[in-house]
Amino acid sequence: MSHEPIENRQIPGESTDAGANTLTMVRIFKASREQLFAAWTDPDQLARWWGPAGLHSPRERISIDARVGGVWSAPMVMDDGSAEFPATGRFTRLDPPNGLEMHEEASEAFPFASSITVTLVDVDGGTQMTIVQHIEAESFDFGDSKVGWGTSLEKLRALVNV
Repeated sequence: MSHEPIENRQIPGESTDAGANTLTMVRIFKASREQLFAAWTDPDQLARWWGPAGLHSPRERISIDARVGGVWSAPMVMDDGSAEFPATGRFTRLDPPNGLEMHEEASEAFPFASSITVTLVDVDGGTQMTIVQHIEAESFDFGDSKVGWGTSLEKLRALVNV
């Protein structure tokens, strides 16, 4: 097992790149597109991986109306209960099992709205998932977001790579 920080691990075919207002993450999972699509749209599964290390999304607080125009909400709570970060928005595209798009609303904790596009493609031995998060601002420092998404995706990997 590697003791290198998760955000620094280099797995062949995987990457994280940030532009002025767009973050693109590519990950390879030993899971089907159907399994990964369900991990995004099933509240029971989302509760097991949504949120960076040190935070969790309580299952009883997650709601997902998985249809175009449907609302999703998955607040992230610090493990020690000291803070909460809302995450809510609407689905703008659902194409099971190929991917989805959603709009995330701005909040007091995160004052910029964003769009998130998830694309799922079959590759040898699994699925390549590409996530593109576009922040509705001229520029954005993705430093914490890279780490947060990285640890969230490691939780997702542990969920689906069984």
